[in-house]
Order: sequence, then structure tokens, then C-alpha cells
Amino acid sequence: MIKNLIRYEKIIEILFFLSLTLVFLDSYEFMEFPLTWLGNFLIVGICIFIFIKERMRTNLLLLLVIFTTMLPTIFNLFTFDFISSEIIYTITRVASYLGFIITFFVISKSQFKNIIFKNLTNVFYLVIALSIYTYFAQLFNFYEPYRNRPGTGILGFDIQTNFWITDSHRMMGTFREPVFLVSILFPSFLVIHYKSINTTFFYFLSAVLFGLTKSELSLILLLAFLFVEIILTKKLNLKVLIFAIVFFLGFFIPINECDISPQNYECPQNNDIETTNDSYDEGLENQLTSPKDFEFQNRERLDSVEFFTDFLSKNTGYGFQSTNQIYTSYLAKEVNNEMYLTNRTLPEYLNVRYLSGSFGTGRYFLTYENINLQNNFMFNLFSIGMIYLIILFCIILFSLQNNLQNGIKITFILFSVAIASIEDLLPIYGLYLSLMFTMDQNEDK
Repeated sequence: MIKNLIRYEKIIEILFFLSLTLVFLDSYEFMEFPLTWLGNFLIVGICIFIFIKERMRTNLLLLLVIFTTMLPTIFNLFTFDFISSEIIYTITRVASYLGFIITFFVISKSQFKNIIFKNLTNVFYLVIALSIYTYFAQLFNFYEPYRNRPGTGILGFDIQTNFWITDSHRMMGTFREPVFLVSILFPSFLVIHYKSINTTFFYFLSAVLFGLTKSELSLILLLAFLFVEIILTKKLNLKVLIFAIVFFLGFFIPINECDISPQNYECPQNNDIETTNDSYDEGLENQLTSPKDFEFQNRERLDSVEFFTDFLSKNTGYGFQSTNQIYTSYLAKEVNNEMYLTNRTLPEYLNVRYLSGSFGTGRYFLTYENINLQNNFMFNLFSIGMIYLIILFCIILFSLQNNLQNGIKITFILFSVAIASIEDLLPIYGLYLSLMFTMDQNEDK
């Protein structure tokens, strides 16, 4: 009996290590199937296995929450004109949301929380090591595994950007974008920080990881983290101070790839294409570093805020299949007004002619391609409806009343997920929250 239990625990440990590793391999796919999806599906599969093995029972409140939050999506099934890609899209979103709930519920009740936490810590260290290696590999042309998953551009087949000609080089690690690394790994860092006694080395490496992303999201989360540590929980110590100092050094010190590694084949001086027009080169450089470029990069954030303020009072829940479509239609109004005649007479021609470039306003893609509302809180608020806000409020209120110190930490974890640039409530987020709600600090020791 004891041998069977030990074998069972070992299998769970191996499977969770594998699944967590796959979740963090966002840059890669196998046969056009993203490895991070496979990791999340594996987490859900393990949780379903544990649910059956441990003979758990669902409660009425959980079923009521699932049914209520899924109502907008169910109602939209009867009014939405589906094509095959949209069916797959909707199934993926719903599966991710249900996986989040299943993962949170099962791990909260499971006896394997210590094993899961141990694996989360080990995989976090592994990802830090891989991320630091890939950072230097990109700087000095070392070997790096081929990033075969498409980037996040509008066209859907963009290559991942890992070279910045005028800006500081940024930590991407095993993710497609620095902001995705922060969105997934910072909540993981918080769980490990709050639930175990960690070495100074852990905080140093974590600061290097997040600081070198140069992501505005990481800066916001770092400032929020210091606010919680210094003002709310009053637990500032030397390790946290080291974390903050190293983070700021990594974030603000410029590391230009072509200055540090001029032999890099991507640098202009090593490019086979020669330009004899010096004025053109100077104009191009000025264009890349102009304030307009900064404004364009931040336009997406402003768009989401404007959409939030304009649609909040009308929000009844648009369903997981409709939120991005409504968001895109909202942004496309200006383009449609400015290009009314052209859109009316030559839409098919323009869709083909300008697939790889801009036309007129520069946002013509809004007339034929949906874009994502890349904010976790906003996407789920408009997909589920105002009941989502009520549920969040109740969770925060309950956690604060139950234990003020731990409630503050749980609220911060929820905040870090809410402002993430990944829309879905992923199973990995459910895993983070389940450990925060159910594990006592240092319980793994």
C-alpha cells in the first residue's frame, strides 16, 4: 500500500514537472500546436485524474458559478454565425476558462500541494537559467533552439522579434514577447516568495529576469510589489531590497546589442545590403526613435482603456466568442469613416493588396481582422459580464476577512493576473491561486 502511494506520488510529481515546463515554453510549438497549450491541457488532465482518484465531489456553489458565468457565451451560440476557425477559437477560450476552474478546485483540495509547489519552484529556476542563456545567445550569436511559433502580429504568421536595432536588448526567455514572460512568471515569483523561505540568489536571479525584460508591465508590478511589502505588510528585508535594486539596474541600464556585440550578423554594419544614401539612413534612424513611435506602441493601451470606459455601462456579457470582435469593431469606426468610399468600392482588392502593409490611416487591418483585447481583467469582464466583477469582489472580501495579511497577498496575486497581457484565465493561473489560498507559509519546509 505504501509502495503504491509512493509510486503514485512520484508519477504526479513527474507529470506536474513536465506540464509546468511546457506551460513556460511559449515560443515553441509541435506540429502547429503550441507547447504552452499542451502544458495547460496536461495540468487539467492531471487534475481530472486526481479528482477521480481521490473521489472528490463538486459543490453546488461551484456549479452555479460555472453556469452563471457561461450564460453569455451560451446565449451567443444562437446568434453567432460560426465558421470553422471561430468554432475552434470559442472552444479554446471556453476550455481554458473551465480548465482554470477545475485546476483551482482540485489543487485546493488535493493532498499534493507540497509536491506541486516544489515542482513550481524547480521549474521556475529552470526557466530562469534558460532565459538568461537565450539572452546571451541572442547577444553573441550562440546556439538557441529555433523559435517556431508565430509571433503576435495581426497577420498571424509574423516571426518573433528578438533584435532591437536602436533600443536596449530585452529578455524574452522562452516566451514570444517580454510582456508575456512577465504576465506568466511574475505571479509565479509571487507565489514562491509568499509561500517559502528563499535564498538571496533566488531574488537576485528573479530581478535579473524581470528587469532585463524592460517591460512597462514588470515596472508596474515591481512598484506594486514594493508598495505591498513596505506599506501594507511591512515586511521589507534585505532580500527584497536586493531584488528591487538589481531590477532597477537591469531595467534602466541600456544594453544595445550592436554596441556590446558588433559582430552580430543582424547589426547594420554586418548586413550585406549597403545603402549609399546617408540622408536616408539618418532619416530612418530618426523615424525609429521618434516620439511618434512611442505613441504608436502605447496606442493599444489607450484603445483598451477607452473601450473599457465607453462600454462598461453597457456590459451585459458578450461571451468568449464575441468580445474581441466587438472590441475590433469599436476601434474600426474611425477607419471606416475616413475610408468610407474606398472600403465600399474596393474591399477585396485592398484586403489582398495591403495584407503586409498599411493603407490610409495605417490601421486598415481593423476592417478585416479581429484583434485581441490584451488585458486579462477587461477581456473576462466583457466576456462574462458584471457578475465577474462581483465574484472578484467577493473573493477579495472573503480573503481579507479571513486573514488580513494573507488576504493582501492574494489580492496582489489577483491584481498581477488582472493586468496581464494574456486574456485567458489559464489553468496555470488557477494553480497559482489554489496554492495561495490553501498553503500556509513555509508549509513545504
